[in-house]
Amino acid sequence: MNQTSKAAQGGQVTIIGAGVVGMATAVQLQDAGYAVTVIDRLPPGEAASFGNAGGMPTSHAFPLGMPGMAAKLPGWLTDPLGPLALRWPYLPRLAPWLVRFMRASGTENAGKSFEGILALMRSSKTDWQPLLDAAGIADLVQPVGGVIPYRNEAALEADAAMWRMSRQHGLNVQRLNRDELRQVEPTLNPDYTCGMFEPDWQRAVDPHAVVVGLAEHFPRRGGTLLRELVADIETGPNGVHALRTNKGVHKVENLVICAGAWSQKLAACLGSKIPLESCRGYHIVLPEPGKMPRNMVFPPEFSCAITPMRMGLRFAGTAEFAGLNSEPNWGRARKLTEVAKSVFPGISTEGYTEWAGDRPIIPDSLPVIDRSPRHRNVVFAFGHAFYGLTLGAITGRLVTEIVDGRPPSVDLAPYRVSRF
Repeated sequence: MNQTSKAAQGGQVTIIGAGVVGMATAVQLQDAGYAVTVIDRLPPGEAASFGNAGGMPTSHAFPLGMPGMAAKLPGWLTDPLGPLALRWPYLPRLAPWLVRFMRASGTENAGKSFEGILALMRSSKTDWQPLLDAAGIADLVQPVGGVIPYRNEAALEADAAMWRMSRQHGLNVQRLNRDELRQVEPTLNPDYTCGMFEPDWQRAVDPHAVVVGLAEHFPRRGGTLLRELVADIETGPNGVHALRTNKGVHKVENLVICAGAWSQKLAACLGSKIPLESCRGYHIVLPEPGKMPRNMVFPPEFSCAITPMRMGLRFAGTAEFAGLNSEPNWGRARKLTEVAKSVFPGISTEGYTEWAGDRPIIPDSLPVIDRSPRHRNVVFAFGHAFYGLTLGAITGRLVTEIVDGRPPSVDLAPYRVSRF
């Protein structure tokens, strides 16, 4: 059915959120014949999608909460520049979320989260490719390997539970000794003596440009992109019927919420209390590092991702819980310059740029992809944590199936609102 006939029968969809998930969803709904409007207070890709690490794995499906996290958490939380930080005035509000997070970090629950992320991740390459091709931006995504280097065998053994999950699911993960690690990634500090290698990654050489490319493709096909702030959602007996923004009122037939870390408030307006928190990440980009790794590198002692990009070498990561509207702690970004010198001795950090952004994370690290329990013309698609870029295309496919009323191509049970 073409777009005109679907629109005449009520085939209109409004999406709140112009990040990578929102734009990947928008173009797939267009492909299915819907008339689509995207609304965001920012230009496309200007929030978390702007500064992510650029990695698009097919097997690295680990949740934030992993077995053994409980023992590490107190030390991390007392270090304001550590890999996971909490601003103590925010603790009373965060406490219920932390309780859920610790429960999700147990062996059994973390394993379920891994399986839920992996179920979405397995088809990430094939879901993304037609979107990239159609938008003319396929060159922005390239194959790459993922290297996880360890300083010693004891450090690798401390992550044994993590790598056991990968092997139990038959994923392509290779253990490297010192010589093999040097062959795979010769730029690393010689202090690294062993490692793990995941050969099947992809990387976006400019994640922001991926979203911009989709956003430029979208209106060429008749889509409407509005830069407005949603102030209220108007509901009636048949669900949501309008959005009130700072510039007017827009009628709604179907609504998709893809607003990242801002989605919790919107879902609450519709009667769904989702335990979603802002997990702030930081990055620096070294424009002329002097050393450029062949692969993506993930030094576990620093909990960050290092990615060669077209604007330089990006160091991205850390997790800070400070509240969505708090000011960034730029010391956390500057700490990444020390990481750079530790991982790659002799690297140049001159002229680096820094960034901070808010990622949406749910205690089990799984997104919500589901209809609103109270409003049947609303679909939720948010909470992708560190995997929004990776899972944007598959999420768009699933949202399109939900809006169409078709059976989903992936079992949606792990992503239901009812799990809370």
